[in-house]
Amino acid sequence: MNRTMVGFGFMLLSSFFFAVSGPIAKTMYATGWSPGAVVLLRLAGSALILLIPTLLALRGKWGEVVRSWRMVVTYGIVSMVGVQLLYFLAVQELTVAVALLLEMTSPLLIVFWLWITTRIRPATVTFIGMALSLAGLMLILDPSSSHISLSGVLFAMGAAVCLSSYFLVSAKADSGIPPVALTGLGMAVGAVVMAVILLAGVLPADFVLEPVQMGAATVSWMVPLAQIVLFTAGAYVFGIWGLRMVGATVGAFVNLTEVPFSVIVAWLLVAELPTHVQMYGGLGILGGVVFIKWGEVRQTRRIQRAVVLSDPATGPLSLADVQAAASDPAAGAAEGEEAEDKAAGARELERAREWT
Repeated sequence: MNRTMVGFGFMLLSSFFFAVSGPIAKTMYATGWSPGAVVLLRLAGSALILLIPTLLALRGKWGEVVRSWRMVVTYGIVSMVGVQLLYFLAVQELTVAVALLLEMTSPLLIVFWLWITTRIRPATVTFIGMALSLAGLMLILDPSSSHISLSGVLFAMGAAVCLSSYFLVSAKADSGIPPVALTGLGMAVGAVVMAVILLAGVLPADFVLEPVQMGAATVSWMVPLAQIVLFTAGAYVFGIWGLRMVGATVGAFVNLTEVPFSVIVAWLLVAELPTHVQMYGGLGILGGVVFIKWGEVRQTRRIQRAVVLSDPATGPLSLADVQAAASDPAAGAAEGEEAEDKAAGARELERAREWT
């Protein structure tokens, strides 16, 4: 099966698991659980579930963990604790719709971050996909009548930055740490950090061992807790696998499908029916993902065509050679197919330089 298609499947599964975790956590909040308590048990429980797979995956690779300890610690603090904690703090100040919409601006941050760091302008269709996806989010969330709190906006944007870090770190295919191990280590670090935050009294730690109402059923508090831990572990593991196959930008936009998934899960658990506008918004998000993938393919082709300018077999071209090839394709044709490719690559490089 195509690697990209498998990556898309993993990302969709990850988004679904994240979407399910949200409504389940909300049922726990209704009985008196505090967000900090839920986050702590999510991370600690997931770390325990992944303990054995993490140890098995790290056999003979502990040296890589030592070499990459800064990345592991940063991943645990930013990608695990940061995303969840800042989002829940934002929800305290904003409606869930506005907080989620602001957090989902992470793909925009990733696109501009990669543009700045690589100095390569994204393809035009990438911008079209961004606009289409965000328009779809607007249709689904409809935050027009929501009260806006400055502190809530700052918390939500902080969650967006942390989410961007999660996508970028997880997409590093050259990392020597296996995906399962990175998830397990990150959750262990996150659980320790979250425990310190709660013990220091920065946030309340309210644990309520009473039955929880889930839809029409009343279940033990252990049921939603077990579900949220399993779904959290699965969401991160499949998310990392998917990101290493499709990349950070595409993965971030596929993650936007968490929103329509949340609408469906909320409908099943609390009998909330999605409106036609929300359905159109979901289609907008999926359409945006298609444009983003198309833009990534076009961008890759542009870079590959420009690579001929520094082909080791012929050596790098000087600026005069680049300009000559770009302005005199006939001369390139006389040199054969190789010169034609160089001329095309030169023109593409000149266009890229105009935008950078």
